[in-house]
Amino acid sequence: MDVMYQIVNNIEQRDYIRMYPFWYKELNRNPERYQDFVNEIETLKKQATPSRLQKFEQQLNFAQLMLKMFSSK
Repeated sequence: MDVMYQIVNNIEQRDYIRMYPFWYKELNRNPERYQDFVNEIETLKKQATPSRLQKFEQQLNFAQLMLKMFSSK
């Protein structure tokens, strides 16, 4: 029950468990796997961050290209 209380009070964990209900069953049966659950969320977050940076970099490059085009006229 303590594990579910922690999840309910953490927005990231609550959203993740809604996306992957497997963890709801797993943590009810094996609460000692809570750290595995947290590690999986952290791993996903680390993978998402570089892609956000890459998207930002692409947008920045596009903006620079547009500025060069407009300034060359």
